[in-house]
Formats: sequence, structure tokens, C-alpha cells
Amino acid sequence: MINAMSLQSGESVLDCTMGLGTDAIVASFISGVNGRVTGLESSVLISTLVRYGVSTYPETEEDVALSMRRIEVVNVDHKEYLASLSPCSYDVIYFDPMFRNPGYYSPAINAMRFLANPKPVDLQTIDLALRVAAKKVVMKERRGNTEFKRLGFRTVLGGKYAPVVYGVIDLQGAK
Repeated sequence: MINAMSLQSGESVLDCTMGLGTDAIVASFISGVNGRVTGLESSVLISTLVRYGVSTYPETEEDVALSMRRIEVVNVDHKEYLASLSPCSYDVIYFDPMFRNPGYYSPAINAMRFLANPKPVDLQTIDLALRVAAKKVVMKERRGNTEFKRLGFRTVLGGKYAPVVYGVIDLQGAK
């Protein structure tokens, strides 16, 4: 994920489909104290749990705990939020939507799947993300899906045998 984002210290990430916040925590750790990570979650229950968790989780590793505390959790529909932002508001816009054909390997995700927003990302949302991103738009999906092609992601990164891969639209030099 970090390689797909080309994320550096001090950069900003808008995680449009935060879920349980794992990817946002990693992004916050890498972007560091001068970076900014905002996580959007449309489910009131999930966003409330994650907001509480990242602010109170008793992490023994101080760097990880501080990374969690820096994340801003917002309960909102990502399309609505993206439409409200100015161009180039974040370096990276990230999507990890509920997979249309899930693998059901994660007990944590399976337990909350019924609470999550099942709607696929649409082309209008990608257009909004392209306006708001200064650097990249990145989407995580299962290997072999048709979502990247449908949404205009031409570059796909990931390990040869990895079950998930990352579609990347690189905007550097394009704006």
C-alpha cells in the first residue's frame, strides 16, 4: 500500500473507505508527525468505534500509539466529502471498498460486513478524487477483478501471488 501511494513523511492521505482503520494507521505512521491522515467512514457505528479505538487503544509501541492518535475520523459519505474539498487538498486519495467478491478470510471484517457500505466506488467519485488529489489516487481490490478497468486505473501494483493489489492513478506531472 505504501509503495503504491509512494507515501513520504509529511504527506497527507484521505482514506475514503476507512473501515476498521488499519490502512489509515499505517499511512499515519509513514506520514509522521508532519503528515495528515483523515479517515472517512459512512457507517455511524463503525466510525464511532474506530474514533474511540484510535484515541484510546493501549498500544505499547509509542510510535504506533501516536500514529493512531493523529488520525482524524469523519463519519460521512466519501463522495459528499470529496465534493466539498478544494483541488489538490490531499497528496493521496485512497479507497479500500468492500470487495464485490469478498474472500471471507478475515474474521474481523466478516463480523462487521453487514454494517459496512456495500456500494461500489463509481466513476463520479473517481473524478472527484482526481480533482482533490495532488499526487495519486490509489484503490485496493482483489486480484483479478474488473473494478480497476471499469474505473480507469491502468497501473496495478502488488506481489505476484498477493490476493489483493493496488490500482494507481499517478497525477504527478499531469496537473
